[in-house]
Amino acid sequence: MRLFEGILIVFHILWLFSFLFEFCKKIKIITNITALILLIIHLGLEGYRWQMGLTYILFILLTVFTIKPFIQRNTEKTIVVSSKNKRKGKKLFYILFITIYSISSFGLVTVMPVFQLPKPAGPFEVGMNSRHLIDESRHDSEQKARELMIQIWYPAEVKGDAKDIHYESFPYEEWSGTMEFIFSAPRFIFEYLKYGQTNSIKDIAVSNQEDKFPVLLFSHGYGSTRMQSFSQMEELASHGYVVVSVDHTNDAAYTKFPDGREIMNQTDAYSYSFDIEDEKDVKRRSKDMSYVLDQLTTINDKDPQGLFTGKMNMDRIGIFGHSYGGSTAAQALLDDSRISAGINIDGPLHEPVAGSGFEQSFMFILDEDYLYIPDEEIQYTNITSEEFQKYHDKITELADFHYKEGIKGDTFMLTFTAGDHYSFTDFPFLSPLLSWNIDISHFHSIMNRYILAFFDHYVKGEELDPLLRKEKKEDQFYYFKANIKND
Repeated sequence: MRLFEGILIVFHILWLFSFLFEFCKKIKIITNITALILLIIHLGLEGYRWQMGLTYILFILLTVFTIKPFIQRNTEKTIVVSSKNKRKGKKLFYILFITIYSISSFGLVTVMPVFQLPKPAGPFEVGMNSRHLIDESRHDSEQKARELMIQIWYPAEVKGDAKDIHYESFPYEEWSGTMEFIFSAPRFIFEYLKYGQTNSIKDIAVSNQEDKFPVLLFSHGYGSTRMQSFSQMEELASHGYVVVSVDHTNDAAYTKFPDGREIMNQTDAYSYSFDIEDEKDVKRRSKDMSYVLDQLTTINDKDPQGLFTGKMNMDRIGIFGHSYGGSTAAQALLDDSRISAGINIDGPLHEPVAGSGFEQSFMFILDEDYLYIPDEEIQYTNITSEEFQKYHDKITELADFHYKEGIKGDTFMLTFTAGDHYSFTDFPFLSPLLSWNIDISHFHSIMNRYILAFFDHYVKGEELDPLLRKEKKEDQFYYFKANIKND
């Protein structure tokens, strides 16, 4: 809840009490003028959002009730003698209305808050840049060249007064398009997300504290967006990585190109393939990642925007992804030898990775229920409960097998006993209802600490953090195990 939102709601509750206790007209007028000033300040500084709609409507109604006696002052006065019971009923109505308004107005702004992403813990400020890439060698439907949007977060160089820094707003369009795909909800419901604040500075210069920085690629989940883990991208960039998140066009929920074109995922949100043999989509995604690496190499040689020339270390590359993006990360490690290590965040392994494995080091970060779907949700998918159980048993078996021996490099497994599949993303920041049972900041800090320790060693080439050498369990919140094969 923003400051003037709270003040405005509280003030309207007091305004309602002025009618309950029949305050004098002068006090009501002063109250009305004060409410107007507060409303103007709120709209000017914080902006309109529909969650405050009850307060806006109430302002209009109470203004009418406040000025009505002054409009009627020249009309004939009518004396009405009300019974004691009638006055009592009127007071009860006011009290009930005040209670309903208080709960509803505070509830809406609390359940759907305007939030600020957590501050990154690293030593660097974070810059952000977007690119539109066109792969003429591959084609989507109707033989159109495959187009991709990528978002790049990077260590930034801040010069002059830090007070002049302008941080970018939360990516409303990508998130509202994603929510429309997942929940079939109108986008305007999520328009308020534009008031959220990030810690990224658009197109600011890359830091000169180091000659060049290693690169991490990120792949989003099925029907999601490259912006799904914004806070995690900022955290990694603040520790000295160039982090590149890719929208897998048509597989992403929503993609918007610089010319204004919008592409929505045309499938059903529950049409995900529960078949580890189905390799078509994950291989297409892997090709996306290799193409992006090709383009980053070109940008690093000579960036037409003048930002990244010579600033990316293309000999030190890692990859990670969430859900189907985790599947993509594993596939890309098999397909592209330029990538030295990868992380799968709560995603299944598909063929051909499932059968062959790969050479590079790998980390599994999983929810304890590992992609489990309850029966009430399975009914929306294209499989039966029995078929899903068979699929679930298989992906769990594959994760255990590849952790132990199917992957030739060092392997690690971090398992959370709290949260769910979406706790690994920025979804919980949208509403406390999505994180009511966990401390989401603590959850993310643990996950990011292990991710940094892994990439710092297997991508940057630093000494192995002792964190990765020992099994750890903390308050039943998570547990960790390591299979270091190359000591």
